[in-house]
Amino acid sequence: MQNLKLFTGSFVAVLFLLPALCFSQTISIVSGNGQLVCPDCSGGPYTFAPLVVQVNNANGTPAAVGTIVTWTPTQTGLTTVVTTSPTNSLGQASYNFQGLAFFFGYNVLPATVVASVPALNNISVSFVETSAVPGGGGAPAVTASLNTVGNVPPALSGQVGQQATTSITVFVTTFPGAVAGLAVALKPVSSTGPSVSCAPQPGQPAGSEPGIVLTNAAGMAVCTPVFGGTIGTGTYTLVVGGNFLTFGPADLTVAPGPPAIIKYISGNNQTVNPGVTAPLTLTAEVTDLGGNPSDNAVVTWNVTEGTATLSSVVSTSNSTGVVSARVTPTAGPVQVTVALASNKSVQYVFTITVNVVVTSFSAVSATTQSAKIGQAFPDPLIVQANDNGVPVQGATVSFVVISGSVNLSAPSAVTNAEGQAQVSATAGATAGPAVVSAGVTSAGKTYTVQFNLTVNPLGPVITGIANAAGFQNQFVSPCSLAYITGSGFADNIQGVVAAFIEPQDMVNGVTVQFNPPSGPYAPILDIANISGQESMGVQIPCNLPAGNPAVVSTMVVTADTSPSAPFQVDISTYSPGIFQATDPADGKLRAVLVRPDGSFVSTLNPARLGETIRMFVTGLGQTNPPLFTDEFDPLVPNPDGLLVPQLLPVTANFTLGINNSGVTVVAANYAYGMVGVYEIDFVVPENTSPVGNDLPFGMFVVQGTQAIFGNSSLIPVQ
Repeated sequence: MQNLKLFTGSFVAVLFLLPALCFSQTISIVSGNGQLVCPDCSGGPYTFAPLVVQVNNANGTPAAVGTIVTWTPTQTGLTTVVTTSPTNSLGQASYNFQGLAFFFGYNVLPATVVASVPALNNISVSFVETSAVPGGGGAPAVTASLNTVGNVPPALSGQVGQQATTSITVFVTTFPGAVAGLAVALKPVSSTGPSVSCAPQPGQPAGSEPGIVLTNAAGMAVCTPVFGGTIGTGTYTLVVGGNFLTFGPADLTVAPGPPAIIKYISGNNQTVNPGVTAPLTLTAEVTDLGGNPSDNAVVTWNVTEGTATLSSVVSTSNSTGVVSARVTPTAGPVQVTVALASNKSVQYVFTITVNVVVTSFSAVSATTQSAKIGQAFPDPLIVQANDNGVPVQGATVSFVVISGSVNLSAPSAVTNAEGQAQVSATAGATAGPAVVSAGVTSAGKTYTVQFNLTVNPLGPVITGIANAAGFQNQFVSPCSLAYITGSGFADNIQGVVAAFIEPQDMVNGVTVQFNPPSGPYAPILDIANISGQESMGVQIPCNLPAGNPAVVSTMVVTADTSPSAPFQVDISTYSPGIFQATDPADGKLRAVLVRPDGSFVSTLNPARLGETIRMFVTGLGQTNPPLFTDEFDPLVPNPDGLLVPQLLPVTANFTLGINNSGVTVVAANYAYGMVGVYEIDFVVPENTSPVGNDLPFGMFVVQGTQAIFGNSSLIPVQ
């Protein structure tokens, strides 16, 4: 029982100095190490107190009840008998050593007892226990002395948790020499007064019993006193070998120690509105290592997370060790740290939750995006939270996949100082539309923003097809030029990749086929990727079925052997489209026209009354003789046998007009050296009035009783 009291009185000081001993070991000695017994002494019998160990899990908690500890004693002349004992609810196991073999020639005989835990990789600690024979007067034949006058322990005084400036040296001898392995401990006489213990000695094995030192091979032990946590005056004794020999008592005085601990009192985990001072004061107590209040201790107060202001700050403790501050948060969560000015690692962190007040919630990034399966969407999903136009920081925004196949980087995000929160999104494994909802709740109201995403298959994705001249949607015809938009067929280029010399069925690994698997391929003029916008110019095969109403064909775009989903295209007999260009003089879009001298018509070079002007269109259907797909430079022999360009007159019945009046058409032929383009020569009427830069210019094709209009344009006439 005395050893257990010694442990209780000295453990506090050891804990201050060597906190790693408490939890870094999974087995350690609690009591019973370094005993000396003499069963045949007249004052005896001396018997061994139980040997006690503490078994902890890796996280420092006691091992499960019933964890087996194996005890293996070794002593000269003693038959080794291995014993086991289970741990109790405190993680402690004990063993009653029954050594004391008969021996001759020595006054003492040491024994070693190893305690190990098979379930924890046989980690172990070792006890040293010593038996002695009687000497003169029936006492053990062992002598102990101190390095003090009269073998009296010195009076000790010091501060809580601090070491004394002087040490006490103990010498233990017998015949024929020194006695090693005996415990030296300091024990307070009163269990309720101040305490003192021996500091760990250099080289002390891991798991050693706290508060004691052992005599070395020379029989010497040096005990440096460490003062415990209770202040006051009292007495202590110096004990050698467990119950073998006691020196003292001597006076003991323990004064408050330096500031070492900051304890929480009140004010943590409050929830307040932005700009409102928290109702509870942030209050802490500064103490020494024993928990005694520190007077005049200086601390620092700082906002270490979020934004807030501090007021009524008390940075020097009073006689009760109390320091305090008030906090007014702006945006949170807010953390306020109070720390010792002399040691910033000694601190306490208060956390304040700031209510989020949101009055408006909107999307910052695009709410419509697309990405291929397994790829990230181009832009993160970003939202903005405001309170009457002021950004709200610290609002938790949830992001939820409502439908479709999308993976989010996080289920929620907290708004930053700009009031913005964001997550990234990645297309899942299933193609199709998807919806992600972002939401924030404030004052019982929930605000939401919806992001409409599209997961595209790994092949190209076609979003539209239009007339390449007038850009009318789904307005194409056999032999005409078309403009395809989408993604996934120009990912690997920047700018424009054109076909070599003339349109090709494959350009940059891309093909366009109508009515697969046996339908014709469309000649490709160019493929473009301008700032992420992908497009492609093609000629509609001349042999596709067409009509009025339009005949539906299926189109598939393949890039690097990966096909797109089938895309339906309406094929009309005619799809007139006037080619246009931007006039550099005023930035307006006008028809591409050529004057008789070969110069282009513009506001600075307008068409003249009575001039024959050439225009360029697409979508006028077949010629006579008929066109074939990818017709580029039709040639026929002349009377001299030389190949000359072949005229392919347009067969369509069309009307051309300027300023809402018809004009005389001189010729209409397929354009030599071009694909899918027709040239029309017409005369600007002499009676055109009024003249100007923006006269309406257009055309239509008559099919049966229906007029099929092309796109409207402008012509400058002077």
